[in-house]
Amino acid sequence: MESMYGEELEMVRETARAFLRRRVEPRLSELENGTDERFWHDAAEAGLLGVAIPEDEGGAGADPLALCVISEELGRSPAGATLGSCLNADMCTMFLIANGADAQKQAWFPGIVSGDVIQCMALTEAESGSDAASIRTTAKRDGDHYVINGAKTFISNGFKSHLMYVLAKTDTSKRGRGMSMFLVPADSPQITRRLIPTMGFPAGDTSEIFFDDVRVPVENRLGEEGEGMKMFLPVIALDRLQICARSLGAAEAAFRMTLEHTRNRKIFDQRLVDFQNTQFVLADMETDISLGRALMRDAISKFRAGTLSDADSSILKIFMPEMEFRVLDKCVQLWGGAGWMDEMTISRMFTAARVQRIYAGATELQKALLARRYMNADLEII
Repeated sequence: MESMYGEELEMVRETARAFLRRRVEPRLSELENGTDERFWHDAAEAGLLGVAIPEDEGGAGADPLALCVISEELGRSPAGATLGSCLNADMCTMFLIANGADAQKQAWFPGIVSGDVIQCMALTEAESGSDAASIRTTAKRDGDHYVINGAKTFISNGFKSHLMYVLAKTDTSKRGRGMSMFLVPADSPQITRRLIPTMGFPAGDTSEIFFDDVRVPVENRLGEEGEGMKMFLPVIALDRLQICARSLGAAEAAFRMTLEHTRNRKIFDQRLVDFQNTQFVLADMETDISLGRALMRDAISKFRAGTLSDADSSILKIFMPEMEFRVLDKCVQLWGGAGWMDEMTISRMFTAARVQRIYAGATELQKALLARRYMNADLEII
């Protein structure tokens, strides 16, 4: 089947696949409590960090869709259900590439590429998840510094990160237009972090981060004041794409594993695959995956052409994680009791799939975004 990404990005896939198989999967038990320096330096050696940083600034200068390929391989690998979205933190780099001052890039790009700097996006708060504009964390100007107060939660890589991209209100009288982004070194005084146990992704280093009068130099502001939300718009589509790519990879891998299981599992002197019900369930899964692959291919084509609309990416984000969960649920059913055991890869993948419907705007939010358009009588939907 012709690649939806192209020959160059298929080379990135082979690199990511080899890294996960050779450097990560044999170490999964060691990584249960989180990634370590060796993991990040191995990823750097494989060329999987800062992939979109331009060559003249020390990076590989790869197509940003490389992030989707890496994410798809994370979904496909047995390691993905343990690692969580750790490597997807490279989405943060896109903000620095597009909006960073030369001094900021020079300060952080080398460490990002070498694996010495782990990044995290500190956006979500306890009272503001999908509604990002309602964040309460503030950054008040005080001479040549900003003073940040507030708390962030559910932050992937938050516990071990070295660089935090913190979104805060610099003008509390406004919603989205009052938000600014700051590059905050994680070792800054008055920052406290707490690791949060999660249902899945045990190595995801998910945490709460507390800012108590954290002073940040003005030169650490990324872009102009009040443009924090504006910076997100060009990245949102790519973020949704990489999450959906992960869903596709996981669904395909789970289907193949389950098909092989049904061919080997004997029940009532027959193979599980010989039962018509099993065949119908497998056919449903294959159909779902094929539809997802076609939708993903169309979205990538539109992204490259610059024609991927917000509605397109919302539709993709609705379908793909829901499809992944349907497939994984059917897979676990066919694995029976074994599928309930945490030591089984299929069990870990099922648990990991649950958060995909929440990440980067929950399914319900995506539906609401689509629904707003229906009030316009002049809108042509199809």
